[in-house]
Amino acid sequence: MDPISITGIGVISSIGIGRQAFWEGCCQARSGIKTIDAFDTSSYSTNVAASVVDFKPAEFMPPMVYRRMSRVSRMAVAASIEAVADSGLDLKKLASERVGIVMGTAYGSSSHVDQFYLSLLDNGPRGAQPLLFPETVPNAPASHIAMYHQIQGPNATFCQNDISAEVAMLYAKSLLEHDLADVVLVGGAEELSEILFVCHDAVGGLNPIRLNDPEEVIPQPGGGMILGEGAAVLVMEKRISAKQRGAKIYGELVADACRGDRSAMGHYVTTGDPVSQTCSQAMQQAGIKPVVIDHINVSANYAKELDSMECEQLKRLFQHPQESLRITPLKYLIGSFGAAGATRAAAILLSLHHQISLPEVALSSLYSGQPAPIQWEPSQSKPIGNALMTSSTFGGGSASLIFTR
Repeated sequence: MDPISITGIGVISSIGIGRQAFWEGCCQARSGIKTIDAFDTSSYSTNVAASVVDFKPAEFMPPMVYRRMSRVSRMAVAASIEAVADSGLDLKKLASERVGIVMGTAYGSSSHVDQFYLSLLDNGPRGAQPLLFPETVPNAPASHIAMYHQIQGPNATFCQNDISAEVAMLYAKSLLEHDLADVVLVGGAEELSEILFVCHDAVGGLNPIRLNDPEEVIPQPGGGMILGEGAAVLVMEKRISAKQRGAKIYGELVADACRGDRSAMGHYVTTGDPVSQTCSQAMQQAGIKPVVIDHINVSANYAKELDSMECEQLKRLFQHPQESLRITPLKYLIGSFGAAGATRAAAILLSLHHQISLPEVALSSLYSGQPAPIQWEPSQSKPIGNALMTSSTFGGGSASLIFTR
């Protein structure tokens, strides 16, 4: 079966707007976590999140195009525009029905859902705001991408909590492998809204840290989730077509595994071995052993339950002392959001392309029982052939993807 190549990347993130700025932010271990100024946080337990603050949609598309889009749709379309341009594809020369779009999002535009529902409560069915409604459905970002690029192929959106983008990538790979599409734009997008922040805060899911200055010390692992937002879109196509047109290939998605698990509402799976099992399945599919994995990108998000679980399972899987095994918890920089998997995949692919490692920490940093400040090891030039991305979501569910150069 022809391997699936990634030939274009677009990113809107809290550590950089655009692919190059994002990559520089990754290499510098620049944190996107900062005090929130988009809404009043005085009555909440925390005032920090990894917000996207410098995004200007007019730099990507005309105001008449984005004026009725929600924030999450604007970020998704902007990322798709950059990804398509980066790929070198001229979509107008392709059969539009052979180009697919697959996106992941946990909540879509939660701000528009909130506004529409409030208008319904305040004014009744006849007074509800009709212009808000189209953005309340989670597949709005994928629809806007299709309309902007005039794409008529398969169009799907996956809402799987914190593995939404991972499942989207699995499905996009399947579309290409089964010859249901020639090119797929795949990714994920999420917005940070006040209603989403309030809900996470109400159930005690957020790290209770409060900062008076964005330059203060970043939270320590184990204290609780820190929310984020952003969008990333990848252009996927078969290796043979990418090589025929002389495209730049960032890397290839060679293996994937996904499984569902049961856990209490709002909690991660802490029993069994869901992470190590999906990792093992993905490595078996790729025909490689743990010893040849050059990079491990984990889904740790500052929450003790998730971080400590990943720490223990990876330690058993790789059979290394946790002090010697190096991993990259990118959510420590970009925050935790349902579609973060697409942004993490973008970072991995840029690392493979440049043959420069992402900043790493010791596995023991995830949660050793004694929280300590994160000590990032800087990026460095080194051979990187195989990269493993692990992902877990609250409510059950794990995914592992393997990318190669």
